[in-house]
Amino acid sequence: MKLKSKLFVVLLSAFIITYGQANKNYAAPNYSIKGKLIKSGTHLPVEFATVSIFSESDSTLSTGGLTDATGIFNVPVKPGSYYIRIQFMGFKDVMISNVVISKANPIYETGNIQFQENETLLEEVVIQAERTQMEMTLDKKVFNIGKDLSNLGGSATDILDNLPSVQVDVEGNVSLRGSENVRILIDGKPSGLVGLSSNDALRQLNSNLVESVEVITNPSARYDAEGLAGIINIILKKDKKNGVNGSFQVNTGLPDNHGGSINLNFRRNWINFFTNFGINYRRNNGGGSSDQTFFDSPEKTTAVLQTIRDRSHDRGGLSYSSRFGSDIYLNEFNSITLSFLYRFSDENNETRLIYDDFYPQSGADSISFRNDDEGEGDENLEYALNYTRNFERKGQKLTFDFQYQNNNEQESSDLIETIGASAADQSPILFQKANTDEIEERYMIQSDYIHPFGKNGKMELGTRYTDRLVGNNYLVTERNEAGIYEVDSSFSNEFEYEEDVLAVYGIVGNKINKVSWQLGLRFEQTRLITFQKTDDNRNVQNYGNFFPSAFLTYQMTESQAVQASYSRRISRPRGRSLNPFTSISDSRNFWLGNPTLQPEFTDSYELGYLLNTQSSSFYTGIYYRHTEGGVQRLRNTNEEGVTFTRPYNVSTEDAYGVEVNISKDFADWYRVSGNVNFYRSIVPSGSVIFGEEILTFNGAEATTLTSRVSNNFKFKKLFDAQINVNYRAPRNTVQGRTLSITSVDIGMSRDVLKGNGTLAFNVSDLFNSRKYRSEISNERSFQISEFQRRTTTATLSFTYRLNQKKQRSRDGEREYSGDGGGDF
Repeated sequence: MKLKSKLFVVLLSAFIITYGQANKNYAAPNYSIKGKLIKSGTHLPVEFATVSIFSESDSTLSTGGLTDATGIFNVPVKPGSYYIRIQFMGFKDVMISNVVISKANPIYETGNIQFQENETLLEEVVIQAERTQMEMTLDKKVFNIGKDLSNLGGSATDILDNLPSVQVDVEGNVSLRGSENVRILIDGKPSGLVGLSSNDALRQLNSNLVESVEVITNPSARYDAEGLAGIINIILKKDKKNGVNGSFQVNTGLPDNHGGSINLNFRRNWINFFTNFGINYRRNNGGGSSDQTFFDSPEKTTAVLQTIRDRSHDRGGLSYSSRFGSDIYLNEFNSITLSFLYRFSDENNETRLIYDDFYPQSGADSISFRNDDEGEGDENLEYALNYTRNFERKGQKLTFDFQYQNNNEQESSDLIETIGASAADQSPILFQKANTDEIEERYMIQSDYIHPFGKNGKMELGTRYTDRLVGNNYLVTERNEAGIYEVDSSFSNEFEYEEDVLAVYGIVGNKINKVSWQLGLRFEQTRLITFQKTDDNRNVQNYGNFFPSAFLTYQMTESQAVQASYSRRISRPRGRSLNPFTSISDSRNFWLGNPTLQPEFTDSYELGYLLNTQSSSFYTGIYYRHTEGGVQRLRNTNEEGVTFTRPYNVSTEDAYGVEVNISKDFADWYRVSGNVNFYRSIVPSGSVIFGEEILTFNGAEATTLTSRVSNNFKFKKLFDAQINVNYRAPRNTVQGRTLSITSVDIGMSRDVLKGNGTLAFNVSDLFNSRKYRSEISNERSFQISEFQRRTTTATLSFTYRLNQKKQRSRDGEREYSGDGGGDF
């Protein structure tokens, strides 16, 4: 705790010194043009409008600025004669002539300027924005969730599974470009919405609360170095427009998928209140089967046991999440944002396993059943504070963030196992109870400063400290012959995990003619402690690492650009991967953590080309990743036919590929967007040692691709429709291969209530073909399997917009604006 207190003082002192120095170095200009923009007929301020100052003599642009959150602008100028042009999308331009600045008249005040809406232009903007489902830049891709009909009424997991180059497997693990080492953020920061188990938390997050998703494959030094494949940043809905506005949505579907959401904001002058609330009751039915053969030796000449496993599950329950807060504009330069987030879920999950065993040598046959009736409750709380200090110089900004989150997850399972010669002849052999109590606390303090220089230059400095503590108490009891439940010490366990990361970074960049560049360097000092209370085993890791990044962009024309980029990334092992104990839901398949697991490091290179035209966007890029200490999940089977899966640092991995994204308007009524990601990964063969175990694995050379095509149709005055086709090709792994998956989603929507409401209907996995098939081979067994998370779903939803037109983008209205680098 003393170390944490000292670090907090150091960071806070750095923030105060930087703030004071920034104010000390600032000298206000002697000459300026001031004024305020208000919306005609309402007297509400108009923010983020462009104010351009032109020379009266030759009409050249002298300087300019933007109106702030209160509609006020204050533009420093030199003495001279000017005229002013004020512009903003959806409003008529304002021209002010004969503006004279001199020593006798150093400040020109326009007073309140009435800004009139251009109704014709507004309608054109709405029509164009409705076509925009994916926005592409060189450093990131932005996916506007509301434009994808297949996401309506779904969860954050469904959203990610529909994104190009992003895959979600049968267990809910998210991967980007074939790698599961991807960092998931909420509004640019780690969040309680991801929770202790990101798989379950994303499944419980209502898609109606999500505004957009940013996919950043080569992040700059500004971001955490965590995540080998890059960052997926989920942006939640938040508005800042004046007055009361928002949206309401209700949905229902089959299998059970019923819920609603509210997104509201209220803005008056210096304060903005915002809130999001979503509630959902959902049941997911899924399952599958596997056929596993066990052999008497690694040569696999004689089969000793064949097991057919059937698994079915019924998961889900009630979940809701809420977020509310306020933006307080102290003056035109200083603002504070306070927010609170709460998420809760109460689920009942039932899993049914049937094992059909056949012994070829004796001809014996047996069937066993194992039922797991689990109750699961999650509660997540998060408090956040942001202070932002803007300066009169455009782009100069200082921010300070503090975040605290507390997550708690409790699970309680009743397990019964029976066995017999047939399904009708079963006798109970095992009664167990398993209780899990897991809690997480995380603190984060961060400060960032951006200082522009010259015409296009920018320097950025920042620091962040995070402290994360996870405690897991797992208690297993088994019923004895007297009917009393006794503690099973072979599975019960208390485990603690603590991770402290102190980071500092610096970025500098500039633009010279058509070439822009950015260099960054981040340093992170990590302390990681695992404590196995059961056997009093403590493991401490301390390491410090540098993470450079570099970006070089050449703007060929206004619509074409190329960029080369490089970044170094890390993937630290987390609690579940380090905890050597496991769940007992399946008594023949166990997942075990590895307390000796080390971090992975990746060097990532990418070269991309972007073409944007009025009716199309095209991006293609080639990338290469070299990973040291790559982690693979290896399986081994003992003589009793029990399979154990554990992560290991196996060796290096080289992955390279080509990604193509294209979006094209073929007609006013038809638009196509598509993505193809072709990649190849190479993992050499080798062996690993864990205790007395020696596991060998084959080298894997995987050549595969993923693709998605979205067809969007507009039938004027009738409805919009969408057909999405997803395909994943087969892929080799170090112990087998995954097979191909093809799926189709459809959806349609119609505006009602004079454009204030929208009815939508979608079917996810139309042909029930989104099934995960694999082949796995280790020293003593071979297995083929087929599973799916859920069956085909159909959803009907209704959205009502209060004082809102259909979403249109405005520069500056988004709360969070990050970039991967090279954006000038």
